[in-house]
Amino acid sequence: MANITHRTNKDGSMSYLLRAFIETGANGKQITKSMTWKPPAGMSPTKAEKEAKKQAILFEERVRSGVVSLDGKTKFEDYAGKWMDTAELAPKTREQYGYLLRRINAAIGHLPLEKLRADHLKAFYKNLRENGVKDSGCFATSINFEEHRRAAGLTQIKLREMSGVAVTTIVNAARGKRVSVDTAKKLCAALDKRLEAVFIIDGDTGKLSDKTIRHHHTVICSILSSAKKARVIPHNVASEFMEAPKLPRTEARHMTDDEAKLFLDKLLNERDIRVKTALVLDLFTGLRRGELCGLSWPDISFADNTIHIRRASQYVSGHGIIEVNTKNRSSDRSITVSPFVMSLLKQYRAWWSEYRLRLGDIWKGDRERLFIQEDGKPIFPDTINGWLKKFTERNSLTYMNPHALRHTFITLQITSGVDIRTLQARTGHAQASTLLNVYSHTIQSAQERAAQAMDNVLLSTLQRE
Repeated sequence: MANITHRTNKDGSMSYLLRAFIETGANGKQITKSMTWKPPAGMSPTKAEKEAKKQAILFEERVRSGVVSLDGKTKFEDYAGKWMDTAELAPKTREQYGYLLRRINAAIGHLPLEKLRADHLKAFYKNLRENGVKDSGCFATSINFEEHRRAAGLTQIKLREMSGVAVTTIVNAARGKRVSVDTAKKLCAALDKRLEAVFIIDGDTGKLSDKTIRHHHTVICSILSSAKKARVIPHNVASEFMEAPKLPRTEARHMTDDEAKLFLDKLLNERDIRVKTALVLDLFTGLRRGELCGLSWPDISFADNTIHIRRASQYVSGHGIIEVNTKNRSSDRSITVSPFVMSLLKQYRAWWSEYRLRLGDIWKGDRERLFIQEDGKPIFPDTINGWLKKFTERNSLTYMNPHALRHTFITLQITSGVDIRTLQARTGHAQASTLLNVYSHTIQSAQERAAQAMDNVLLSTLQRE
């Protein structure tokens, strides 16, 4: 066990020096780690001795596991790096956290964990709300990207394979739309061209959204929670001494009844059966985009009109398209759909099977995904956004992202009288309270109509009398 040394401080208080042996160095000397533990005020000497022994055991375990080569004097950035190496995070979450940590470390990474205060975090969040806070040179705009692509003889599909950049992003770059500098670098590397020869680098003077600021707080809170659990620090200042940055209460964007009817009417005349099937399925089931892309034919039960949601697809830079678990335990679910939806899926299955036979040896799809690229491989999730954007433009409809179709589905279900528990099971929300909070306005409107319905049923007879 770690060595324990009792100390009496100048002010009369007690403390304990805990030393744990790590290994013998090259010079033959023992390498140790130490920490000071102070018992809480009012703790009796007997209890303090017992607690010091417990702390010594925990300290030694942390030293042996490699956690406490880190202590309260460790800089936030260094601990965050260790945490990222060992934390169990989904690939996409790891990628997003790594991106957010660039800005976090630039602001507070130099601070020792034990010196980090709520005021530091509040000042950081305040700065994130200011105009001009976005990284300078964060965007790149094409000068002649499309010319270089064609000169290199690369199709968009081939360039995607070489660069790892989604086709939708490649199309945006070709149209002169902004892409990230990292994306521009990947494309130029694939084209074997200098960045400045293909793109103009420019900055964005905008401020970060409240939701993005909240994401920064979530990352910091998770890291400090780990440090507290490992007893590197006594408190998590992000959760114990301050409130999380507030998010303004906003209603989920969705289509009205009339807009949804018009959307469906146009969709049923869509010639591309992939687009028609994907968007109808999204509108009538409320699937998340990743869940929609993760569907395989074995997940469709034509016998009982049921769809099983068992996985999701994600695109992660450097890894390509990967398969992940659904968002939470409740998201792994089975939902019943209407005969109309199943009829469309049967038509699509016939097209899909014929297309696969037509490709022959070119077919590369080994997972039987419903929605596929030209060679049968799973589509990139961003492809759904591209399909929806082009569809709305062709039909002069207001563009909404795929998640708005999920919001539309939920809103229409609520206004049709579907109870919250049933809706929770169909949408895969972990908590019914999420639905109650996000769709409170819709629920209130439904309740008002329900109250009026009772008047119509009971009072109309009395009034006639």
